[in-house]
Amino acid sequence: MRSQTLPGVTLVTLSVLMWSSVGIFVRHLQMDVWSMVAWRSLFAFITLVFVLLFCRNNRWFPQKVRLGWREIFSAVVMSLAMFCYIAALKATTVAGVMTIYATTPFITLGLGWLCLRERLTFRAAVCSLASLIGVCIMAGFSSNQGDLAGYFIAFLMAIGFAGSIVLAKKWPDINLPGVTAIACLICMVVCFMKSPADAPVPDLTEMLWLFAFSIATQSLSYLLYLGGSRFIPATLAGLIGQLDLLLAPLWVWMIFDETPPLSTLVGGAITFTAVITYLALEFIHASRVRGAP
Repeated sequence: MRSQTLPGVTLVTLSVLMWSSVGIFVRHLQMDVWSMVAWRSLFAFITLVFVLLFCRNNRWFPQKVRLGWREIFSAVVMSLAMFCYIAALKATTVAGVMTIYATTPFITLGLGWLCLRERLTFRAAVCSLASLIGVCIMAGFSSNQGDLAGYFIAFLMAIGFAGSIVLAKKWPDINLPGVTAIACLICMVVCFMKSPADAPVPDLTEMLWLFAFSIATQSLSYLLYLGGSRFIPATLAGLIGQLDLLLAPLWVWMIFDETPPLSTLVGGAITFTAVITYLALEFIHASRVRGAP
């Protein structure tokens, strides 16, 4: 297993770097949110179906194709998170969305405690409270109605992603790539139905951007994370994943000069520190347990 740690870390890091590009695509593509999510989901669905049919049952991707009611239910929850993610990015700053997205581990802990009766530690409770304070600072000092709407949608996104994680824990044998493919299919169908009737069909250049969007943030990046995280501790994968919260706002600041307000920076710093502290403590604790005789 130790020989697979470096490839695992490499794959997870690459997937996080790809995820962090989401703001670039959302800002570059001048499309309504329904059309953007619909086309992104279409290309992601095609990619995932190809993987499910032709690339399964190897050492990085061992799951078999099996789609039952548990996978479908999980996909509905995941599709909500997928749509809300893009909708929130269209409504407010990338930094604001990433700040709320950072609370996903704590929402997951809360849902796990409610639904799975998992133990909630004192350090988790303290770090969760600190992250909540950061979000409240960010939202409380915002006077822009668009930002507040974006924060609310981002909160629904975080609940959706946390719910997907809890369901994966409840049903550890579900086919996660299959779930993601169904979620993309749901997003595609619903969003195409809701797209404006006069929405133009993307030209070839936009199609290429949308395809790259789906590969970087929805299909290939997810598969890389899934493959790499199998060979490293979950806490280490979580720590690497926090790079997304820093890089995503950095890219849009560098490329589009999108500077978040001071309240977002302060609240985001508090929330990010709380998440990193919690994951680092969990990683240290897990390392000590593994090293104990």
